[in-house]
Amino acid sequence: MSITEMTRKNIALRLFAIVTFLIIISLPSNAHAQTRDCLSTTNTRVDADYNGPVFLDAYWTDRSESSVDVLNPLELEVGPGEGPSTLAVVFVNRSPLELYAITGYLRLPTGFEPGGTSAEPEAKSYFASSFSKNIGDVSQASYFDKLEEGEVFTLYFDVDILDTAKVGSYMSSAILDYSTSEYVRSCKSAMLDVPFILPGKVILDLSTDNKPLTPKIPNSIDFIISNKGSSPATGAILTILNIGDDNSRSSRDSSSSTVTLESSDTELVNLGENTFNIGTIPANDSTRISTIIFPEATSASSVQNLSLQITYGNAYGYKQTELLTTGLVVSPKPSESPIIVSVDTQHSEPVVTAGIVENITFQVTNNGEDEITDLLLTLSGETTEIKIMGKSKWMINSLPVGETYEFTTDVFASTSLINNPNSFNMNLDYISDGESSIDTANVGVFVAGSIELTLYDMQVNNIGGTIHLVGNVLNQGSTTGKFAKIELLSLSDISDMSEIAPQYLGDLTDDSSIPFSIPLSVKAIPEGKHPFSVKVTYADDLRNFHEIVFDDVVNVSQIKQQMSSNERGGSNSSLPLEVILGIAVSVIIAIVVFVKIKKSRSNPNSVDDDLDFLLDDSKSSKN
Repeated sequence: MSITEMTRKNIALRLFAIVTFLIIISLPSNAHAQTRDCLSTTNTRVDADYNGPVFLDAYWTDRSESSVDVLNPLELEVGPGEGPSTLAVVFVNRSPLELYAITGYLRLPTGFEPGGTSAEPEAKSYFASSFSKNIGDVSQASYFDKLEEGEVFTLYFDVDILDTAKVGSYMSSAILDYSTSEYVRSCKSAMLDVPFILPGKVILDLSTDNKPLTPKIPNSIDFIISNKGSSPATGAILTILNIGDDNSRSSRDSSSSTVTLESSDTELVNLGENTFNIGTIPANDSTRISTIIFPEATSASSVQNLSLQITYGNAYGYKQTELLTTGLVVSPKPSESPIIVSVDTQHSEPVVTAGIVENITFQVTNNGEDEITDLLLTLSGETTEIKIMGKSKWMINSLPVGETYEFTTDVFASTSLINNPNSFNMNLDYISDGESSIDTANVGVFVAGSIELTLYDMQVNNIGGTIHLVGNVLNQGSTTGKFAKIELLSLSDISDMSEIAPQYLGDLTDDSSIPFSIPLSVKAIPEGKHPFSVKVTYADDLRNFHEIVFDDVVNVSQIKQQMSSNERGGSNSSLPLEVILGIAVSVIIAIVVFVKIKKSRSNPNSVDDDLDFLLDDSKSSKN
């Protein structure tokens, strides 16, 4: 290689190095200068000699137009778990120079994360380059307008508030990079302390004890004011504003401390207190107030609204006014009807006898507190097997308090209902205290069968040497008489009845008879007509016992003796006359035969004659 070529090559290398150096210092010089100037300090001493931005305030807001009012900014309540929120950090320019192109990097404590446009990945590494330890998450915000000396500006940091955040005060720090006329191609920086608070929030709710109101009487009711937020509501004062249907009939005066009923014809009236000094409602807690409400009669079967105004101090201590509304349920009618309906039958219990037309009495009593007028009663049977045979409608012009009205009618119950309960339905249409009402009453009855007893075929007989009063009991009814027994009360010619015990008969089946035989404590009864009295006792289907006494006359003629088989086979029994005569004849014949045989033994020749005499009377006569 020649000297000339080597010289040319060295010159080219030098020129390349110079060009490279110029490119390096021209292109990245601003970045190097910015990095060097903006991160030249990790702490800013704010004193009398300091020139630059300084911290003024921090609050949570929604970045609406009202939030940019420096003198009266919109400060929102936020609490743990709030999610995406905006933290406004206010600074003021203390530099005599104009500030512009401001970028802020806010270090976030535990429980907060950068969100939205503030979540720049480079922000954390930029902030961390000034520290040797972990500084947590960083949120970024910018301000581009020029700021004169003394002007205030706000950086809005988008922050996600996590569930792990705690209500209270936090001390954070922010790095502010900004440019001035002296640093057109570079920037200055300041690291400032930024204190802020997570105030929490007040969330109020209103409910009742869910107890339905009864019309026309004062009702004690409790209202529960709950704070479901994370900050206490302080200095709470509650005022009842509206009771009744909520139709926005007129405007409400939110500053009023007295009750204001929005309509003169409201259906609910407050008889209790109107204003309540509650004090503090802690977070996640509640308080209870009580009052007395009187629902008008026209409010029955309806849902009414009640509005309460509550004034309290929020998480920042600012006075807030909120309107709370809840619903009240009014029962369809009073829990007890003023009318009592009962039935009065011919029996001791409300019983209707099946198979016959029976007249029963109904009773209607005014058990209320007001007179009842224009009372229309309509009676019907519960089923088609029980019929109203008589009158079924009645009109009562007036039924004063405590009085009872009675009316009767004929009813018929089918025998298929025997031994079963049934009922009558009573519809009542009436006016009480100026209010028209409709009621329904159900009157229960028991359907029983009839038991109709009679005696027949009464006689006096001698049975086994003892005189008995015998006969039959016939049940001509429609049901069985149970546990029946018969007792002789009196019989002529018998003065002492103590030895005659009652006789058990058993069940008296309907349409059948059962015989009885009562032994009498006498040796004989003269012929003729003898009055007697017997008592039959039985139980009906409800196990109620009944007694019926029969007074009649028994005709006693010649009493025939009836003997039992045992008596006929006894040794002391007397024999009939015919039997006695037959026995006597047999004995005589036997004696005659015996005598003849004895004579024949003494005279052999007479044997044939004797035999012939015994066997043939005619032959003997011939001889």
